[in-house]
Amino acid sequence: MFHDLSVGGKVSFPETRWSLVLAASGDDLSKQREALAELCSQYWYPLYAYVRRRGASPEDAQDITQGFFAHLLELKVIERLGGPDRGKLRSYLLTSIQNWMIKQYHKNAAQKRGSGTVFSMDSLSAEERYRLEPTHVDTPERLYERRWALTMLDQAIVRLRADYESAGKGDLAAVLIPMLSRGEAKVPMAELALQAGVTEGHARVLLYRIRKHFRAALCEVIAQTVDGEANVAEELRHLQAILMK
Repeated sequence: MFHDLSVGGKVSFPETRWSLVLAASGDDLSKQREALAELCSQYWYPLYAYVRRRGASPEDAQDITQGFFAHLLELKVIERLGGPDRGKLRSYLLTSIQNWMIKQYHKNAAQKRGSGTVFSMDSLSAEERYRLEPTHVDTPERLYERRWALTMLDQAIVRLRADYESAGKGDLAAVLIPMLSRGEAKVPMAELALQAGVTEGHARVLLYRIRKHFRAALCEVIAQTVDGEANVAEELRHLQAILMK
């Protein structure tokens, strides 16, 4: 899946939402809480799937996930963010929910059902998605990692499609995006050229450009979840390794 992530060059990133969360000090606390809430709303499903694979029922998994994020958004939690995993949202969330489940779930989760909701979580959609999870991903941690990786890809595709549509190239994106998951030798270039209304040579150029654009979009999405530009390349390699398993 998405074999050509190495296409493209260096990408520079502005201050990200995760950077705002980590810079917990002074008057920025409201912005940090808002940034963390937005990140939580985007990444709840990998954690929900992790909790389900740990053996929780659908109802308990909802309680745990919502309760965890409510806990995470407390001011005292934001203020003490730190430790060796502080630079990566992926690692931080997994470590945090593991610790929180041990300390809090048996005491509080049953009492929190229906209260302390942080974001909308469609229980039916969550379970429909969970039933489709591969059984060969046998540990909760591996399932969490896979869902994290797929979430990154989905968000990059959304960003890529929006960029093409804003440039008046939405129809072209609809033709090219499905080709991103194919290796170079597996792309039906004649068919692609026909659909795009161009020559095969031009189709190859368009495919190269969208792969390069996709990698940039993916790097931008990953940059929202790490502290510092140096971690982006490392997370990209980790994502590729996960999808190859």
